[in-house]
Amino acid sequence: MKKMLYITSLSGKRINGFMRSAIFAAHRAQVDFTMASNMDMADNEGYKEDCNIYDIKTVHVGFDRNPWSLKNFSAYKQLANVMKNEDYDIVHCNTPIGGVLGRIAAKKYRKRGMKVIYTAHGFHFFKGAPIKNWIFYYPVEWLLAHWTDLLITINEEDYELAKKHMHAKSVEHVSGVGIDLQKFTSGRLSDEEKEKIRESIGISAEDKMLLSVGELIKRKNHESVINALSKLANPHLKYIICGQGELESYLQNTIKELNLQDSVKLLGFRNDISELCECADLFVFPSLQEGLPVALMEAIASKTAVICSRIRGNTDLVSGNALFEPKNVSQIAEKISQYIISDNTAEVERNYINLKKFDLEKVVEEMKSLYSDRGGVTCLEGLYLSQQLRKSIGVPIDSKLILSVGELNKNKNHEIVIRALAEINDVTVHYAIAGTGELHDYLETLAEELGVSERVHLLGYRTDVAELYKAADLYIHPSLREGLPVSVMEAIASKTPVICSNIRGNVDLVSENSLFDPRDVHQATEKIRLYITSDSADDIDRNYSNIIICDIKNVEEKMKEIYSQQGR
Repeated sequence: MKKMLYITSLSGKRINGFMRSAIFAAHRAQVDFTMASNMDMADNEGYKEDCNIYDIKTVHVGFDRNPWSLKNFSAYKQLANVMKNEDYDIVHCNTPIGGVLGRIAAKKYRKRGMKVIYTAHGFHFFKGAPIKNWIFYYPVEWLLAHWTDLLITINEEDYELAKKHMHAKSVEHVSGVGIDLQKFTSGRLSDEEKEKIRESIGISAEDKMLLSVGELIKRKNHESVINALSKLANPHLKYIICGQGELESYLQNTIKELNLQDSVKLLGFRNDISELCECADLFVFPSLQEGLPVALMEAIASKTAVICSRIRGNTDLVSGNALFEPKNVSQIAEKISQYIISDNTAEVERNYINLKKFDLEKVVEEMKSLYSDRGGVTCLEGLYLSQQLRKSIGVPIDSKLILSVGELNKNKNHEIVIRALAEINDVTVHYAIAGTGELHDYLETLAEELGVSERVHLLGYRTDVAELYKAADLYIHPSLREGLPVSVMEAIASKTPVICSNIRGNVDLVSENSLFDPRDVHQATEKIRLYITSDSADDIDRNYSNIIICDIKNVEEKMKEIYSQQGR
């Protein structure tokens, strides 16, 4: 297994978006992942919890935000020592300080075959950037690119610049840190829920809610929007800012000076950004500099109208009509006035369609292919939840999980799978059964006698069966007798690979290739081996097509037809 050191100078409160996509890509590419960051800057409990969930190792390196700090010289020595003592195949550098120190420390180890990757989350030199940025940052990046095997950029402007002027061995464009579109489309708020949230932050039915999300720092440029609100002087425009930062007191004073206390509210840190985006009438993103902004992507994913500054990153996400010059207060005021009274449905839909190329699934797939071309990828949010669930039932993340759902009785025939597990004799294959019944103690004893007790998990009654299906690598239904088994239909509907006994009911639902004799342990063993080592995509699609006829709406229509005929 390849080993990777992932360097990011700032750990933050929790594992964030760009870290998460790299972690999952590494897991799927079968790359051992260690993160080097300043653990002193972390919310230790939350950060440790995330690292445990994601099953990653960490190394503390004392990075400092100030590039001139002597602490960074110590950080460089710490990094060099870590690389000396561990035989890493890949070093992936992130953030400006981590990118500089990581690549300098890795320079001599490239000779032994170690590959160095650097992700530029937005170069500090860009069109319209201050000349001092070009004088200082450009030469540093130009020099370090010579010691970089792969330079990753996350927006089109940086990609074009890097291809022309940066002499890394390879330059790739990855679609940012990604946005989990499934998360935003699966949890839509009702009108009543939106009204309740708006009321909780002081927004009435007559008000128009403007929302910005970002740190309270100069680069985020919230002051320009506050000044535009003052120019508009409309008491029904309410501007909500979510974020923390060094300018909080300054912005509060500005709000008071402009007599906007009833119109502008600083909400601080929020963990319900997606809900607030759905509640907003307009999302305003006035930033002066970005790589590819997640906050803007989340607003677009929420199908909220957006306007934003005409800068690199933003222009990758929205059309020209939604853009304004970030320091032009009059233009911002005009754009707010235009969008707050217009029907923006068509533009919202265009932005959303464009956003699909930045979906987290695509980003993780892109990152995985850069680490290795092995393995598959699932929806990131689903993968995150499945890892949490696996940890909670004692199944290692990198194991293969086989699942059955059903009572613990003779008819359900779980015994044959436990015996097959013993024949497979692979410590990475685990079997979980959700259900209760009279054979609990017998199955537990059988697993102990066969030496597989650590790989057999009797979960009892569960209320999260839908999540278990998604967390499983294979669903097995070894029953001796069935009518038309609901659990098999649920597993198929979850797009989980399924194998089952060749009995009435099961044969109506799955392809012949997925069936085995429920009395033949060896046949069950071979079927399990086949399905946990092969791509089952074709079987999954065929099975899913088979159960469409079992959809509740089709059943209701058929029963309605029967009742109607009987009533004639």
